[in-house]
Amino acid sequence: RAMLSVTAPFARLFNVAGARRSARSGLRTNTVRSGRSAMTVSATATLPETVLGWDEISAKCHDTETGKKLVGEEALRAKGEGLPHITAKLRLFGHSEEDVRVTLYRDHAGWCPYCQKLWMMFEIKKIPYRTERINMRSYGEKPAWFLKKVPSGLLPVVELDGEIITESLVIMQILENKFPDTCMLPEAGFEKANELLRLERRLFSDWCGLVFRPGMPGPFGGGAKKNFEECLDQVDAALGESSGPWFLGGETPSIVDLQYVSHIERMNASCLYWKGMQLRGTNRWANIEKWFLAFETLPSYHACKSDYYTHVMDIPPQYGNGVSDSNAEVDEAQRVIDGDGWRLPLHLNATSLEPLPESMNHGDEAARHEAAYQLSKNAGAIARFACRGMGEKGAKQFGAPLADPTAVPNLNYEQKVDKALRVTVSLLLDGTAGASVGRTSAEGKETAKCLAYLRDRVGVPRDMSYPAAMQLRAHLNHVIDAL
Repeated sequence: RAMLSVTAPFARLFNVAGARRSARSGLRTNTVRSGRSAMTVSATATLPETVLGWDEISAKCHDTETGKKLVGEEALRAKGEGLPHITAKLRLFGHSEEDVRVTLYRDHAGWCPYCQKLWMMFEIKKIPYRTERINMRSYGEKPAWFLKKVPSGLLPVVELDGEIITESLVIMQILENKFPDTCMLPEAGFEKANELLRLERRLFSDWCGLVFRPGMPGPFGGGAKKNFEECLDQVDAALGESSGPWFLGGETPSIVDLQYVSHIERMNASCLYWKGMQLRGTNRWANIEKWFLAFETLPSYHACKSDYYTHVMDIPPQYGNGVSDSNAEVDEAQRVIDGDGWRLPLHLNATSLEPLPESMNHGDEAARHEAAYQLSKNAGAIARFACRGMGEKGAKQFGAPLADPTAVPNLNYEQKVDKALRVTVSLLLDGTAGASVGRTSAEGKETAKCLAYLRDRVGVPRDMSYPAAMQLRAHLNHVIDAL
């Protein structure tokens, strides 16, 4: 069989780090993004003076239904089984560890689109594999042992039977040939697959021409938007020709579907944020919406799907800065995604600006308890990390402005931050935090800056799911407002 004719031309967030980056302008600011105006003399809301210690809080987290579920999933994950998850190091699918022939080297946080589609392929085909997570260059140094294996340092990489293989689409074809169970490139659909992959490259090119360049005013402007929309029309029509939700039909996604989904996911966020274009839930692209909804039922996609905020932070270091159009839709999208949407009470559902499909919506309580569990599990390290908000930048800076892996925390604030985090988790557990009515006092502004530093670096899927991340961000804002 000939090789598929299209390869992905682009090389490949969060880590840790200094001042907040404005995704809109590409500039850095030092504001505390709580959705409120500047600090006032005193807070008008109060927080409890006495809060439980971490041992008691951890026990409460483990005793929730969500906590019990997460503990069970972690136990299965340690044995190479259970649901896919970003932290899984071994996936067996009922095989023995001796059957593992493949190691997948992918990005640490789950934000690389080329790693994402390959990760999903392993899960859909149930190929036993090990995972090694490596920094992208924008977020920190790559380990020397990895650069010895792969001098270019580019991700993803697969080591199959001792052989190093690079380039995601090449890897996918080799895996399809070596592990033919659960066919993802039917012989009869090979020519159509090549045609669709060429269309995907056109869509990618039109997206770059739209998002990373300024819009042109006047009667002859708007060509980039027109090109992108018309290409998206063709993609929608191609999906409409299929008997099911997938491009090539069948019961499961094909290589073609995976090639498209990782970039269209990023198009959903970036077109809305920088151009004010809502791609989800529209009649014009109804087949793409059905296709997305089908993906959102798959555990393999649940594990790797990110959220809009994370994407507008991780796209610039990988592709370049998006360029904002000037219109009301852009203003509203940026207001919500940049943090004004992180306010209690949250209203996350399938019709939100960022849709939360029913298949991924387990309710507010489950989302709160997931956030509480994840925060309490590593509370000491998280408190010290948050203290970087009042600390010093690292000696070496990296391309992603939110990434500063060598930053020095100011541990003089550790005790206050620790208490604020215990309050936050307690509120996540009991669900008693109402709408914020306070504003940070002058006395609380340093602790608030630490919490804001943490809040702005809650990443999906690295840290938790989108609903849980939204609950954590909103509850941190609630505490910030009352400090």
